[in-house]
Amino acid sequence: MGASPGRRWRRDISPALQDWISIFLGIVVEATPFLLLGVVVSSVVHVFVREDTLLRYVPKNPVLSVIPAIGMGMLMPVCECGNVAVARRFLAKGVPTSSCVAFLLAAPVLNPVALIATATAFRSEPSMVWLRAGLTFFIAAGVGLLVGQMGKGEEILAPGLLRATGRHTHPHDHDHSSAGGWPAAVAKLERSANHAGAEFMSMMQVLVFGASIAAATQVLIPRDAFTNLGTDVVLGIVAMMSLAFVLSICSTVDAFFALSYSNIFPMPALLAFLVLGPMMSMKGIGLLLTAFRPRVVVTMAAVVVELVLMSALLLNLRGVLL
Repeated sequence: MGASPGRRWRRDISPALQDWISIFLGIVVEATPFLLLGVVVSSVVHVFVREDTLLRYVPKNPVLSVIPAIGMGMLMPVCECGNVAVARRFLAKGVPTSSCVAFLLAAPVLNPVALIATATAFRSEPSMVWLRAGLTFFIAAGVGLLVGQMGKGEEILAPGLLRATGRHTHPHDHDHSSAGGWPAAVAKLERSANHAGAEFMSMMQVLVFGASIAAATQVLIPRDAFTNLGTDVVLGIVAMMSLAFVLSICSTVDAFFALSYSNIFPMPALLAFLVLGPMMSMKGIGLLLTAFRPRVVVTMAAVVVELVLMSALLLNLRGVLL
């Protein structure tokens, strides 16, 4: 009997292309639920939450303003795929940029799902949980304050987000009338669904593009090129940071991936992987560009990479993680 069409297709396709398809689909399938969760939360905020309600919880002090934002990130089980959508809505609502950036960088790690996953993966190394959370908190707060000083409005925000911000004067986007009852609730739910659909399709295009690039990079770069560097602490940290940027693994599962390298790389390198990946990845860069101008994203990436590298090297020097 002849081979089935499915077997013939798998036999004819090249192994490299098979790997690319597997990695690409893995990233997209893994990230899509969290992206969907993010746009749903974003749309609920967009329709149901008034601007003054959000601003009420944000202190005027630029330093203290990042704390409520990071606190919101701790309450939302949203990874880096979905929190960009939430941050876009916060920016469009008029929340200070420093708070939005702090939320954007901290939420993927400080949400309960990611922390529980980290604790589960590193049961024998509990310090990884509080070190990951602590470094993320301080780096997110510092970068948020830095970006907050780079300008306002059109100086730092992406053109598409500026257009979204301009819609605030349109009554059909933000109808916060006093009319209540079932019809009003249904109307708001319908607007939330319509907005979520449009937001999801827009950001899904970016996710697919980033996942395709990340998958291609993994196929082209031999895995041994990374693992052979594990004998040197500095090179190991750089290698794991590079791997985190390229792989673009969701923060809810990246701890288990990092654990698989625990017999090759030192713990500071694994920590650098866990802190950098959710903040800055090849997939995340594309999503960030939907909210900020390229120069802002480049600045954020450079500062985050530098702070993660310095922190991991310092922890290794101090012997906190061996």
